[in-house]
Amino acid sequence: MEAERKAKTTMTKTKNDSIITYNDYMKLNLRIGKIIECEEVKKSKKLLCFKVRIGNRTRQILSGIKGYYEMDELVGKQVLVLENIQPATMAGMQSEGVILSAEDSEGNLALLVPDKNVDTGAEVY
Repeated sequence: MEAERKAKTTMTKTKNDSIITYNDYMKLNLRIGKIIECEEVKKSKKLLCFKVRIGNRTRQILSGIKGYYEMDELVGKQVLVLENIQPATMAGMQSEGVILSAEDSEGNLALLVPDKNVDTGAEVY
């Protein structure tokens, strides 16, 4: 139970106004991924489990966007992925990245997507 509470704490996004260095920014591995599968996470009200192709690799990524999109509209969509983050366990499943999204003033989430089709695995600067 303590491990679950700790995982939830580490997954909670808090506002951080600190400045990072350019070297910190360069450590981020942001890539374009393509969602190839999407399914509900049985133990969660918010999470969806994605299989995301990033170049020649496929990652399992969990994201709390259930309720903001229909699962069938997500398959085939290109998304922005933070790839080099330490894997995390949520609802008993491992997540191997972060699909980036933004929140509007009403609390709705929107996926960050390229404005035109680009190669899967393309680096984002």
